[in-house]
Amino acid sequence: MGAVATTVVVPPAEEVPLADGREFLRLRVSDRLGITLGEFFDRVDAGEYDTTEDASILRLVMAVPYAR
Repeated sequence: MGAVATTVVVPPAEEVPLADGREFLRLRVSDRLGITLGEFFDRVDAGEYDTTEDASILRLVMAVPYAR
């Protein structure tokens, strides 16, 4: 039995304007955590979410590069 060839098509990446990324994250941080985006950034920088297992917070942390 031989190997099966597979073709993977990766769509081109789209850049998200910084203002859109900030607004997206600001709304979600406010809804989920009830804090400002600035306070969230401070907490991320301080490592407060480094050990969280809360998937909704991890999704917010992963979105930080699109808002800075």
